[in-house]
Amino acid sequence: MTKTIQIPKTSLVVLCGPAGCGKSSFAGRHFIPTQVVSSDRCRAMVSDDEENMAASHRAFRVFRLIIDQRLALGRLTVADSTALAARARRELTALGRKHDFQLVLLVFNVPLPVCAGRNRSRDRKVPEKVIRSHRLLLDRTLEKIWDEDFDLVYILNEEEMESARVEIVPLPVEKPLPGPFDIIGDIHGCCDELESLLEKLGYRKNNGVYAHPSGRTAIFLGDLGDRGNRCLDSINLVMDMVSAGHALYIPGNHCRKLHAYFSGRKIKVGHGLEKTLAEIERLSPSDRESLTGRFMEMYGSAQPYLVLDGGRLVVSHAGIRENMIGRLSRRIREFCLFGDTTGEFTEDGLPVRRDWASRYRGSALVVYGHTPVKEAVFRNNTIDIDQGCVLGGKLTALRYPEREIVQVEAGDVYYSRGEAGVWPVYTRSP
Repeated sequence: MTKTIQIPKTSLVVLCGPAGCGKSSFAGRHFIPTQVVSSDRCRAMVSDDEENMAASHRAFRVFRLIIDQRLALGRLTVADSTALAARARRELTALGRKHDFQLVLLVFNVPLPVCAGRNRSRDRKVPEKVIRSHRLLLDRTLEKIWDEDFDLVYILNEEEMESARVEIVPLPVEKPLPGPFDIIGDIHGCCDELESLLEKLGYRKNNGVYAHPSGRTAIFLGDLGDRGNRCLDSINLVMDMVSAGHALYIPGNHCRKLHAYFSGRKIKVGHGLEKTLAEIERLSPSDRESLTGRFMEMYGSAQPYLVLDGGRLVVSHAGIRENMIGRLSRRIREFCLFGDTTGEFTEDGLPVRRDWASRYRGSALVVYGHTPVKEAVFRNNTIDIDQGCVLGGKLTALRYPEREIVQVEAGDVYYSRGEAGVWPVYTRSP
């Protein structure tokens, strides 16, 4: 049976296996030459001799430098070395994380006799005792590899190496959807205003679920509950639309906290979550179980941001820098949830953020929320559509590609953080 290896297009692929296992030949069959950075070739580059072990230290400096520069340019890169030492793998994973690349490990689990036989048929032979040492290192690697910092691990035996198919695939954040879209900012349990906004946008209920008669798709930028007077109604409305295929969903930081609560993790209740939990406590056990399952499924399949309309539109809860678009990492997930935080907090307990949008120079329009501002204004091809509905402001939608703002006024002030914290714009320059 053919084994399919799917590699996201912004990946650092690390080859791991003993000398003679065939990993370089595998790389030559499945990747273009410029994508493969070989430690042997780097040794030849610095010393004119691939077998000059005395040049290995300098060769690996060149090896890591070339990989670093390719990743900086966003290029898929294959690191072709034995990578049998945990330290060598850590150095490569550090490079991948530095550039927010996906880390893919290909382990070539080839028996010692096969490696030794292939080695004897090569022009450049490795001492057999080295191959035996490599095989022992591989056995140790196989015992602990699942605890290392790789996003994907593929272990290939000899037969799979010959028949495997390699597919370079888009990241899951990339969706081949052109629109039109109606992008809706932070709801925070303001379901009356959400229903009014959807109707103003032309959505109508069909079998209890909102849909647009012209086939437009709504995009919700997260923070569905907390703080408002109808938190679970807001969450259920969005889940119904997403489940029916009428909407897309990006999680917000409040969504993550609710997910943590449903997962049974210990969390600090505050910042409006207490309102959502109070509504949950009033549910019957069966309704609570249903809500939990549906929300966990929607949240679990959501991406931290989405790239739409062929890269012309990017949506994220709290924004994204241009050099993060098309990449995926823990650091990017945190940025998309919380923005460009400094680690400091205001007297009201709010995080201090840098104004990342003032420095944005990307070609994609970035639509985001998270930080409430009084007006939705385009800045450097970005727009913040959180106008603080729950604070008594407005619930905002951006129609795309029309770039038309549609809003409804808040029916009440549902939540207040004090005079200093009602409109927390940015408190630190970039």
